[in-house]
Amino acid sequence: MNTNDIRDLLHRAADSVTPAETDPATRMVALGRRSVQRRRAWGAAGFVAAAVAAVIGVPLAMGIPKQSEVPAETGGTVSFGGLTVAVPDGWPTERVRYFDPCTADPHTVYLAEALESWQPNHPRPLDSLANCESDGQEWMAVVKQGAVRYLTPQRLVVKDRQPLQARQYDMNNPFVWDYRAINDQDWATTAYLSGDEKVREQLLERVTWPTGPAAPPSGGLALPDRITSANSEAPNVMSAMDTKTLNQIRTILAGLRDPVPAGEECILQTPGVTAIDLGDRTDRLTVVLGNATCPQAVSTGGGRVKVPAGLGKQLLDLIEASDRAAAKRVPGTKD
Repeated sequence: MNTNDIRDLLHRAADSVTPAETDPATRMVALGRRSVQRRRAWGAAGFVAAAVAAVIGVPLAMGIPKQSEVPAETGGTVSFGGLTVAVPDGWPTERVRYFDPCTADPHTVYLAEALESWQPNHPRPLDSLANCESDGQEWMAVVKQGAVRYLTPQRLVVKDRQPLQARQYDMNNPFVWDYRAINDQDWATTAYLSGDEKVREQLLERVTWPTGPAAPPSGGLALPDRITSANSEAPNVMSAMDTKTLNQIRTILAGLRDPVPAGEECILQTPGVTAIDLGDRTDRLTVVLGNATCPQAVSTGGGRVKVPAGLGKQLLDLIEASDRAAAKRVPGTKD
């Protein structure tokens, strides 16, 4: 199991034992971010270890409803898991219980409850597409229990006003990417698209998500009314909870008022993006900021604006300073 597999397993393990996050610190665990709690001496290490054991002992797949494969349909439009797909002409649609990207047939749309890799005793590591039969072929899949949420997206795509987390499914296979909404769900319905970049862009246009929030009527970025914490993970997991820092962050973000005109959107992608999760127990969202190569910011609550180059680092510096100061106040903790 490589580093990506382990990281993903920890993400999924933490998510599986925290179905409803209400506290900002708990939310960080649910996203697989454990350092904040550890540095506050809250004992997160044992919690995550238990979560991993829970996943190994009780496979997620046990929660998937039984469903047998049904005959394929051809063409038309299908709705599944809240998404709608305009099926390419001549492509069959197959409804299956589990979907395996490694054995997908070309020019086929799959509708599945979960990924094949979550079945008990599945021989292939999670998210591994090494030596796959389907390598480089064109296909689509919509999976209800799909990708896990990451705080910092590998790439941010806005579709139907809905901010999407886009991720290369396997670091060794550039053809398969997954797309899911950036929301509070641990796992969300995910579109898996295979093909070269041009093909994936064409296939993505065929997938419709529920319409996301519009920009605030007054312009700028949508922000929570009240912020009790601001969390980030670059370069390390950090959290700001003091009033002074939170007021600074909110004032800076609220001051971004220059909207990005339609057609001038650039690609927010790593390396070079800063994602900040902020809000209180009941109202949280994520703001993703680009660097000089894409000086724009997007709020998952609505709004896309231009930003000064270097603003992401400025906000990270504020969070890091607050995080270090808080850690020093906890006996027995070190940076």
